[in-house]
Amino acid sequence: MLEKLNNDIYLVAGDASPRKFYRFKNKKKQILVYCKKDKKNNLENYSKINEFLISNKIKAPKTIKKNIKNNFIIIEDLGNNLVKNVIKKNKVNHFKNVIDELVKLQKIKPKKKLPKYSMKLLQTEMNLFYKWYLPEFFSKKKIREIQKTINNYFLKLLKKTIKSNKVFVHRDFHIENLIIHNRKIGFLDTQDAVIGHPAYDLMSLVDDVRVNISQSDQSKLIKYYLKKTKIKQNDFLFDFHILSVQRLLKILGIFLRLYRCDNKEKYLKYLPRTWSLLKLRLKYNELKELNLIFKKYFSNKIIRKKWK
Repeated sequence: MLEKLNNDIYLVAGDASPRKFYRFKNKKKQILVYCKKDKKNNLENYSKINEFLISNKIKAPKTIKKNIKNNFIIIEDLGNNLVKNVIKKNKVNHFKNVIDELVKLQKIKPKKKLPKYSMKLLQTEMNLFYKWYLPEFFSKKKIREIQKTINNYFLKLLKKTIKSNKVFVHRDFHIENLIIHNRKIGFLDTQDAVIGHPAYDLMSLVDDVRVNISQSDQSKLIKYYLKKTKIKQNDFLFDFHILSVQRLLKILGIFLRLYRCDNKEKYLKYLPRTWSLLKLRLKYNELKELNLIFKKYFSNKIIRKKWK
């Protein structure tokens, strides 16, 4: 199908995704989203979730044409003005605007058909760290030891966060998936949405490995969110730190997989920032024991490895 359109479209995105995005050369404001046959449910989810968001006055790409049978949909083109392109100045103000939209999103009653961010899913994501990152440094036997030691302590804490799973969670809420269109912030890559914890998307934004935000600014943004939502600080901060550790471990695994399997070297540059954030979150008072575990196994030689 793409061969027939080869002269009419050009690739604009699709680097770390099973989907590829093509702009039409002669049609304005339309993008063709193509997916491999075995991943076409991804397209269905993407379209349905976007429609759900739009129906609730949240900006997302509108579906113009759907042809799941042939592995593509055509969506509204929201342009190129990603949040990552505008945050070099006034980061805090831009991020506060994003948080305003996030709060609106979390007030929407999520669709019952959305999967829940279960322990099984959280643990599956964490396992990416053990499967892809640790083999760079440890034997299989040592990896089993590390995994058992971390999980014996950490999974009990992670399980405590599940009770608060009640809001729409984008699940990949970072500056490359947020776009400004007609002065309004829109959400991209929504297909993996779940019903989860209110802290998760905020944490994904504040601890975005693609951008350097000072600890002071991170604290300002968390306080801003808590003031907007009137959520109790202590329980929220506990869950925030637990979920951040889970997510950062997942990211280390995903980025190594992208590098080893797909030769995508660009993700290696984010590894130092990922480790910096992980070390920051492990300093949280409730995670002292876990911090000691990480210090035992992960030396500076591992954390600061020069990949290229």
